[in-house]
Amino acid sequence: MSTARARAVLPALALLLLPLTACSDDPPPPTYSGTGYDDVATLMQRTLHKRARGLRTHDVARFRRALDRSDAGLAEEQQTYFDNLAQLPVGELSYEVAADTITPVEGGQDYWAEVVLSLGLDGYDAAPARTRDRFLFTPSPDGRRLVITSTTDHAWESTHPGNVQPWDLGPVHVEQAFGVLGIFDDTTVARADAVLDAAGSGRSDVRSVIGAAADGSSRGVVVYSLRDPAFLRGLADQTVGDPDRADGLTIAVPVDATDAEQGVASYRVFLSPRVLDQPAGVLGRLVRHELTHATLGARGQGAPLWLSEGFAEYVSVQAMAPTRRRLPARALDLAASVTRLPGPAEFAGPDAEAWYAVSWWVCEYVANVYGTPMLLLLLDRLAAGADQQQVLPDVLGVTPAQLAQRGVGLMQRTYSGQETS
Repeated sequence: MSTARARAVLPALALLLLPLTACSDDPPPPTYSGTGYDDVATLMQRTLHKRARGLRTHDVARFRRALDRSDAGLAEEQQTYFDNLAQLPVGELSYEVAADTITPVEGGQDYWAEVVLSLGLDGYDAAPARTRDRFLFTPSPDGRRLVITSTTDHAWESTHPGNVQPWDLGPVHVEQAFGVLGIFDDTTVARADAVLDAAGSGRSDVRSVIGAAADGSSRGVVVYSLRDPAFLRGLADQTVGDPDRADGLTIAVPVDATDAEQGVASYRVFLSPRVLDQPAGVLGRLVRHELTHATLGARGQGAPLWLSEGFAEYVSVQAMAPTRRRLPARALDLAASVTRLPGPAEFAGPDAEAWYAVSWWVCEYVANVYGTPMLLLLLDRLAAGADQQQVLPDVLGVTPAQLAQRGVGLMQRTYSGQETS
């Protein structure tokens, strides 16, 4: 549609709106400015305001009034979304239309526009996370409003990855315990109690080791376990590891995926469904590992993997009796040949599990000789890619090679003659 055509349609829409008494949650009726799409933006914002209030207050009738109810498929899809959000502890929820993105559909009266959703989970997010999407709006049957006729533009979404969450993609089951919000699907909800128990006790265990130095340790944690990890692939560069292969991941959910300087809304945990049937001790250890990353947040960002992953392993076993801290047999095989601290290549290779164990025991050595607070100091000193060849001699008085050898030496002495996994 040309701009001239849009200007011809909009005054009629505005005039139809003027005699109406606005609802208490609606902004004032629009007036035609004669330039751009100001009136269209106002009509869109009114609809989005109605949608947001319906979601916040669990008012499904109000929520539906923002939709094109002639589309049965849209109604069903949006009912699922409404039901999903009704389960969440929503603290803040608002929509804003990006007026400069309004695009008329050629030959019709519909408009595409980018829409920004701000959604904060009460007790879990440091700030609301902003998600940008693209909606299609169409005139209502009486011509007095614009209503949403689509919330999906696949072509646009393929080039605009953002903060997509499981509740945006399909039905979820939300379960909550003290300080833990669990997001499950039909295939994983049966194990919700085990996950919530592991995460609830794990939060206390992790904080008992890390202490008050943790970033955001007073907030709760969101734990996902869903069969389809598609939403993780939408969180571009926010996860470490392959979502299809990893047993667990820590996710940094950005405040705004388009602006890294806005920081992180929260650190969340993903557990692969394949680990849910593991014994409680195994599941608990994995959960504590990921909770360590989530609790530390941005602290130590850019530190070498042997330290960040080794420290998470170290914390994960502290709640276990020493005799139950299983070690991969391959780690002892590697020990004789270890001459340096592992790097990214080792963690990405076939012996990754063994290198995690080596890193754990390097951290055990540091904690044993210098105390656990030294590990946190190292995270600070080695953050942002600092040179460990300089930092380790300065802080510990040993070279990286010496530290690696002393760590594996302690591991060998500890597990000599003991059963490994």
